[in-house]
Amino acid sequence: MVPFDIYRIILPWAGCNDPRPWLIIDVRPNEVFGCFPIASQCYQGRCYKIDSSHEDFRGTGLTKTCHVHHGLVVEVSAKTLRAGKRLGRLEGSLRGHFCFACGLDIAG
Repeated sequence: MVPFDIYRIILPWAGCNDPRPWLIIDVRPNEVFGCFPIASQCYQGRCYKIDSSHEDFRGTGLTKTCHVHHGLVVEVSAKTLRAGKRLGRLEGSLRGHFCFACGLDIAG
């Protein structure tokens, strides 16, 4: 579990408790991770589109174009992430474009 890994977990978000992908963006004390939810649509606030046609999309483990909701960091426990499934991670130029758009450090 490191920054830019993507996990499918069950965690309530936007009135929904369905399994969804979450992107780890930072590691916090006490086995907690700062994460952004990923959804098939941009429902609210600021979103970054992860397009399935991007050359680095395959590494994400996602199955279709999705949107990272990067307006608010959600804290997720390591226990919750372990109960889910690691799908993949943001890599290459896709990660670079995402970090630039969201104002994040690309190093991760």
